[in-house]
Formats: sequence, C-alpha cells, structure tokens
Amino acid sequence: MITAKRVEQALGMPFEQTKHRCHEISLALVRSGVLPASRVARGWCRGVIGQHSWIVVSRNPYLLGVPIIDPTLWSYDPSVTDVWVGVSKPGGRHIPHGGSGSIWSAGRPASGGGAPIALTPSEPLSVEAKAFLGILGPLDRRGWSELANSPVLGWPAAEIIAAMDDTEELKALVPIDVLGMLTDRNPGELYF
Repeated sequence: MITAKRVEQALGMPFEQTKHRCHEISLALVRSGVLPASRVARGWCRGVIGQHSWIVVSRNPYLLGVPIIDPTLWSYDPSVTDVWVGVSKPGGRHIPHGGSGSIWSAGRPASGGGAPIALTPSEPLSVEAKAFLGILGPLDRRGWSELANSPVLGWPAAEIIAAMDDTEELKALVPIDVLGMLTDRNPGELYF
C-alpha cells in the first residue's frame, strides 16, 4: 500500500509539498517505478474543482475495478488525510476525461453529410476494428469527431483512436487525454 511516507521516499520531498500538484506528482510517481504497470489518468474527481489527475494501476484507466491511487486528493478534500486509495467503479469518485462508459449507451456516431474520410493507420486494423467500423459505415469529419468523443468501452477504441491519430485529416479531433490514457502513445510524455 502506498502512503504519504512512501510518496516522500519515492519523490524525495515532504508530502506537504505535493499540495495541488496533481498531474506533476502523479506523473513523478508513475515514472519512479513504485507503482508498476500504472499510468496517469486525467478527468474529474468529486471534491476537486476543475480537472484533476491521479494514478491507475492498469494500462487502461477506463476499465472498472482497477486500483486508483490519488496522491494529492488530501489537498483538495480535508476529509482525506493521506494518499487516497480506491477502485474505479460506476458512479465512483474519479471519472476519466473523454469517454468513460460504454459506447452502446451513447448512441451511434453518424456522418453529418460531408465527404467520408478514410483512416490511414500506421498498423493494419484488426478484424474487430474493421467489423466495428463496418457497422458504423463511412464517417465524415463530424462522425469521426463524435466517435473520438464517445465512451471507450465496448469497442476497439484504443486501436481506432490510434488510427485516427495517424490520419492527418482526423488527428486534431482526437482528445489528447483519450489518446494518452487509452493508447501506448504518450503525448507530451504526460501519461507514463
């Protein structure tokens, strides 16, 4: 279990100096190696005004049931006195940006009537990704934007989001937090 004392040892600073430095401290702990197979998650947390960052002990912050470690929640919520440790769950305290939940509850992304845009992935798409995209049919810029901002569970989101990032016409539509949390890409070296 990680505690304030362990954070101090890993980062070489007093725990009090982590106050309100959620992303910086979460990233430093992930990089320190004290939490193997972890990554930074960004989103919303009850008790914190504005966006917030924490650590998930998983390669996918959107999965339910994965351990969450929040080393700075104490500085936002006076009821938390140490490192907050919990598990991701529906209606839980921590909600990752851009797409928490199942795509099947969000509605089908649809083309807005513009010219279809084909993906140009750097790696061939899996059978599952091709089948999912076949169900959607051709998407224009609006349709791809809807898909990029859809919940990420229930479809091969990591693979398709990465392919969108590879496609010059779609790259700007991919939310950086979704790309950084869902794929093996690490924009700005800010996620792992």
